[in-house]
Amino acid sequence: MTVIDPSAVPTCEQPRVGERLKEARLKQSLTLDDVASRTRVSRSTLRAIESSEYDHLPADAFTRGLITLYANFLGLVGPQVADQFFMERDGGKHIHLSFLKKSRMTHALEPKKLAEPTHISSAALATILLVLIVVSFTGFCLYFAWNPFGYLVDKTRNLSSSVTNTFHPADPATSREIQPPPLTVQAVFLTDCRMLVALDNGKPMEQTYAKGTSMQWTAEREIQLEFSQPNSAQLHFNGTPLPFPDSTEGRYILRLPTLSIPYEE
Repeated sequence: MTVIDPSAVPTCEQPRVGERLKEARLKQSLTLDDVASRTRVSRSTLRAIESSEYDHLPADAFTRGLITLYANFLGLVGPQVADQFFMERDGGKHIHLSFLKKSRMTHALEPKKLAEPTHISSAALATILLVLIVVSFTGFCLYFAWNPFGYLVDKTRNLSSSVTNTFHPADPATSREIQPPPLTVQAVFLTDCRMLVALDNGKPMEQTYAKGTSMQWTAEREIQLEFSQPNSAQLHFNGTPLPFPDSTEGRYILRLPTLSIPYEE
């Protein structure tokens, strides 16, 4: 059975519920964005309520709660405004609700519950994730009978043992002297040249080379070259260009190694 409330039916003199809500909002100099941010009702839903766009609204139970929230926010009587809104939509017909439905709308669909989503703090999420990781790791260790602490201790002991055995001065196997690389000098003669060559502790030997000749000498500890004239050859020491020696009392002597030419490692 339906009961018609003539006072709730919109006439030409009485604006619709949505228009009255909009007028109340504008009197308070509020925009739809202002209302949406403070009530957590979406801007599109607020516009649909003000424009009476019934097809763009959710189910009746949710719509009633949203309208009640919006009207209360503007200082109006929310439940009464919601009833008038649905009576307008249904052509002035007032639908009687059972006691159970009224109770659900009063308690389960409170505006605050309807508008505010449930939030879980990031700290709670991190704690839950950590607990899940610990439980999963513990289950893995129990299932495979694996002791991670014993594994780490064994790894640490092996590492310490390998570091200790790497070098020991009293151990002939680990106290070998590091030998420097051999000394190598290459020469490309630019002019005919006579020179003296001494390798390591050997006796100097006199040799003559023609222009354009290439020559290489290799020694373990020392090379001494004496040229008869300046700038007579292009020199390389262990693959690196080497300047021609300066004159010392009319002699052009190259001794390797020198402090300015380190060994290549």
